[in-house]
Amino acid sequence: MMRIAQVAAAAVLVGSMSVLSAGCSSKSTVKPDGAAKSVVDVVSKQTGFKPTDVHCPDGVEAKVGAEFDCHFTGPEGTMYVANMKITKVTGDNVEFDVQTHPS
Repeated sequence: MMRIAQVAAAAVLVGSMSVLSAGCSSKSTVKPDGAAKSVVDVVSKQTGFKPTDVHCPDGVEAKVGAEFDCHFTGPEGTMYVANMKITKVTGDNVEFDVQTHPS
């Protein structure tokens, strides 16, 4: 099996239904579960390894250019970071540039 750092370090765009309106506010935020699903999809597609413990932050504003990190355990128990950058927001759809590397 290839190591995640070797394969998934390339930028990959993933569309995901991952925006949620924040209460009465006019700002939308990224759903942590939606972002985590994007990480799982990218890592699985690129490496064949399916992370089961992806954790992404709450409260990230869904706007182009926003960046945040998600964390997960990779093969052999190695901790990884998925750097997430929002590249497009269309309605409830958010596209990310996802780059992973060991933390």
